[in-house]
Amino acid sequence: EGSDAAAIGRFVKATEAYTVMTNADRKRVYEASGSEGLFRRLAGPRFEDPMRDAYKLELEFKTGHFEMEFGFREGQKKSTGNVHHNLKIPLLGFYQGFTMDVAIVRSELCSMCNGTGAAQDAEMLTCHKCTGTGKLATASHWRSKRARRERREGGFDQTVTLGCRRCLGSGKLPSEPCPGCKGERTVDGQTSVKVVVEPGVLEGQSYTFKEQAEQAPDAVSGDVVLHVGAEEHEDFEREGNDLVCRRNITLAQALLGFKMVVTHLDGREIDIERDEVTKPGQDHVVAGMGMPIHGKP
Repeated sequence: EGSDAAAIGRFVKATEAYTVMTNADRKRVYEASGSEGLFRRLAGPRFEDPMRDAYKLELEFKTGHFEMEFGFREGQKKSTGNVHHNLKIPLLGFYQGFTMDVAIVRSELCSMCNGTGAAQDAEMLTCHKCTGTGKLATASHWRSKRARRERREGGFDQTVTLGCRRCLGSGKLPSEPCPGCKGERTVDGQTSVKVVVEPGVLEGQSYTFKEQAEQAPDAVSGDVVLHVGAEEHEDFEREGNDLVCRRNITLAQALLGFKMVVTHLDGREIDIERDEVTKPGQDHVVAGMGMPIHGKP
């Protein structure tokens, strides 16, 4: 029934949230990077939604046994996930063009052990925590608030399966950890990418650098995506391809006209002259002095 499916959907989301909030490490990552940052960690990998399989959902609902597995299915390609950063550059950079080198701090595979976490002559042993499966299962029983309040039987038996945090899902642990990474498999590292902003590019433009995100054993690095915006300028605001400069004038200037000089982004001086009445909020347009049109000479 639709109401039952909706209740199960809420239950699935609540269970997923519970596994995050009851784990200090996952909670810290979630608060810093959100769900995308959390799920790109191999120790807490992606959640496979059981609601996608209608037959499996119906069977679990009828039997009262609900299983969820957090992780990558066998044969599924692992990824550390994409990383998004916002950059601010001077408004002049959007007018003239701008080039900058951006340092990306990330985890990198330990060069000493090549990401195995093991010392050179160490033996790979079965993880005692997951007994070599790379997974840990937790069983519990769930009942609705109404059922608990009325002290009725029923509900669902649930089994939640997570990747083993001790061996990071590999099922193996070295007899002696790598001295370079202390068995963590990765070390803190940094890479650099070059961002080239062409004249006239709109704010919010994204620049993608393939496979430059964090590294992890047996996984493809995600992309680094940089979103470029403009710093606040003391005189000008950008509205599409127009540059807007706001000035206050006196009542006498509004009635009799005025002359003033406005300094452009690139330092040029623009003479503004009006010999007619200027209404409050009225625009004075200087053609051809706004932002360049991207891709056009």
